[in-house]
Amino acid sequence: MRSRRWIALSLLLSGAALAGLLAATFTPETRAYLGEVGVAALLLALGFRASSIFCRMVRIGVLCRGLGYTVPFRTIMTTQFLSLFAGSITPGQVGGEPVRIHRLSHAGLAVGDAVAVVIVERVLDLVVFVSLTLVALLAVRHLWSYLAATVFYPVAAFLLLVLVLLLALAVLVRHPSLTKRVAGGVAVRVLDRCGRSRRWLRFCPGAEGVETLTRQIERETETFAAGSSRFARGGRRAVGGALLLSILDWVLSFSTASALLVALGLPPSLPESFLFQGVLQMIAAVPLVPGSAGIAELGAATLYRQLVPTYLLGLFVVLWRLILYFLNIPLGLFAAALAARETPTENL
Repeated sequence: MRSRRWIALSLLLSGAALAGLLAATFTPETRAYLGEVGVAALLLALGFRASSIFCRMVRIGVLCRGLGYTVPFRTIMTTQFLSLFAGSITPGQVGGEPVRIHRLSHAGLAVGDAVAVVIVERVLDLVVFVSLTLVALLAVRHLWSYLAATVFYPVAAFLLLVLVLLLALAVLVRHPSLTKRVAGGVAVRVLDRCGRSRRWLRFCPGAEGVETLTRQIERETETFAAGSSRFARGGRRAVGGALLLSILDWVLSFSTASALLVALGLPPSLPESFLFQGVLQMIAAVPLVPGSAGIAELGAATLYRQLVPTYLLGLFVVLWRLILYFLNIPLGLFAAALAARETPTENL
């Protein structure tokens, strides 16, 4: 029931923003231009998006093999589609990681190893898309005066946050005992909340299960630390392959918007569009509303108005959100149907 509310809220906010944007920018010129949209470039944009998702699937398999696991491709595909769906309906896209951990652990990975795979994925994503954004920023110096307030400060704040998170992760990986204390402290707080809130009681273990839960947390923390160490020592080849796939993934994903610009008869504006896509991805990472609905549309309109005429701006943002956001919903529902057939008695 809660997931349905998230879906409804995200679709409502995004739909309202798109409808308002279209109403504000739709003119007779827009109507006349609808028949001239390039179909080949639209298909290219869809191909970029599909290839980006495929790269993420292959990356999961590469990282799992780096830890000694072989996961069937169908399981990886279902995992990735469900992760995209969960990320699209949760603030800051935070729902995707727990889904991947859950699915990978049910595919045979120890929970700690599944966490290690997902964290390596996230770190690689941060490194690659931040690097692409900075390279694009250096390539568009002619826009720096316009971007000073709208881009520089958000990018600087995001980079500072990323640096802090990476340093914290490095400390936790190098000091498993500290990781145990942090994880144990979180568990104690959750259990304490269980004891004070009746509606959480059905999710919490009894007093006799607390020690068992604590031991399990310690065991999985040790597994996570060991998996991270294996990546750092013997899994460098897997991490290197995953890094190359991450670069290809983000280049393809960022290129989707440029293909849409071409579909509308405009220059691809690769450096500018890559920069804008990086900034929009940073905005999407802020946990404000499900799927950044409403914020992403307004952010895209604000940034791309430098590249897209007003009468095409609403149409461009609609196509962009359809391919990069709304497409995740049917993919997730399809994956949910596959997952239900795999484990009909389990609530995935």
